[in-house]
Amino acid sequence: MSLLGLFMAEEANMLDRSVLTDPEMDGAIDEAATLDPSDPQRQQFVARVNKGAKGKSVIPTDDLRIRAAYSIRAHMLPEHIRRAIAANAIKIVNNAFYRIFDFSGLKQNDLMLNADTKLSGITNVNSRKLEENNFFLLTSIILQTGTFTDKPFDAVFGLPCREVLNGEFSLKNGDKVLVQPSSARIFDTSTRNNLIRGEWRLDNPKFIAPQVEIIPELKLPIAVPDKTAIKLVLVGAGLCKA
Repeated sequence: MSLLGLFMAEEANMLDRSVLTDPEMDGAIDEAATLDPSDPQRQQFVARVNKGAKGKSVIPTDDLRIRAAYSIRAHMLPEHIRRAIAANAIKIVNNAFYRIFDFSGLKQNDLMLNADTKLSGITNVNSRKLEENNFFLLTSIILQTGTFTDKPFDAVFGLPCREVLNGEFSLKNGDKVLVQPSSARIFDTSTRNNLIRGEWRLDNPKFIAPQVEIIPELKLPIAVPDKTAIKLVLVGAGLCKA
């Protein structure tokens, strides 16, 4: 039986824990995404993902993937959030949070600061905290660098520079470690296809809790050149009012 078939054979509500592992569930999502929207099995899959919601129409492939990835982990969320999703009071949407940082001459620093305020071209996060009730499922991290002449956001961003790739990256949500200190080489996409430059797709997506500091840190063996900007983008799925 395929992973999709195994998933469809389950009797549990989508807001409960799935018997499939995360990699297996990703495989089931991949299978469903390749099916024609009129295929009954895809329609059944979408209905499972949307269980408890008022609308039962087929949703686009990208939304199918992101909603399914979020829904199968919804058992990790507070009960009032699960109930709101099931009642269609809030909906799951694609989100991306970013920070552009002047890293000139630095060897170590956080890539989001608790003094941050939303400013177009710099960041869309206040105080490096997500807004209340927006439980964000992090599915990939993008780290890019570029050289600027005037303002950091003027840089043309691409693959991380050599100094960054030789360093290490970590990510915490308050005291919770989401990414242990890891080689920044994971952001080198020069030999990988179907990825945004500098993108690290997580095999095991992680929830970032709202109103808790997001602390991404970069440590390098040597400082980057002057006029070097770094762009950090956290990609995934969040919540908003339906």
